[in-house]
Amino acid sequence: MTEKQLLEAAVNDKAAACRDNYMITNTAFLDMYQQSEVASIMEKRRDVRCELYGGFEDAERRAAVFLPDYVSGAAEYFRQQPGDDPLAALRVSKDGFSDLGHRDYLGALMGLGIKREMIGDIIVDDAGCTLAVMKSVERYITENFTSAGRGSLRVVPLDGFDKLDKIESFELKRCYVSTMRCDAVISAAFGISRSEAARRIAAKTVFVNGALILKPDLRIDVGDKLVLRGSGKAVVDSDAGTTKKGRHAFIIKRFV
Repeated sequence: MTEKQLLEAAVNDKAAACRDNYMITNTAFLDMYQQSEVASIMEKRRDVRCELYGGFEDAERRAAVFLPDYVSGAAEYFRQQPGDDPLAALRVSKDGFSDLGHRDYLGALMGLGIKREMIGDIIVDDAGCTLAVMKSVERYITENFTSAGRGSLRVVPLDGFDKLDKIESFELKRCYVSTMRCDAVISAAFGISRSEAARRIAAKTVFVNGALILKPDLRIDVGDKLVLRGSGKAVVDSDAGTTKKGRHAFIIKRFV
């Protein structure tokens, strides 16, 4: 079976279990492409509700959660019933001299034998990071995630996600384009050629506001959230007017 077929089978199994047993079910964490595939799968069936849930508000990596009709919304329900939440929030504090980034934490977690789909967003700050994980691996990570790179770590479970602010580092960049087409904006925002941006769109690696984009001529507006898989994410922060030569100027907030 292809990866797409395996995902479809897993989604249908979880949906059927929710419907037949009147219980909340969920997948592991999904990347943005997989989330788009789940949305397409669920459009074909109306027998059960599905929400994408990653713990953090505006999470990039999310699980598909299938809900019986007694649950009005996943995030609110899990705030009230944390024991039913399939995800766990962990606070990771590092020593005072190590300089660690997202790749260091993720690499160390996977070095423990934890599969990527068990790990959600990793929010890095100067003192360490906060991460979302599947609850099934919470205890293992808490007890064994003691180092990353040359740094030493201490992990503490948190009481849910509702009081967490997703603070991320970013840089502002002024960009100029002849048109606010998706390929042009992606090119300017991520520092690649326009032809490469078009190729990446065709390769299904570009997402706007969480949706997979397949057409390079999609218009991009202020406030739109852009993800170029493998290169990061950005937001069109503000309109900076038009140059004398008629080019559009805008400010990109690119997360680092």
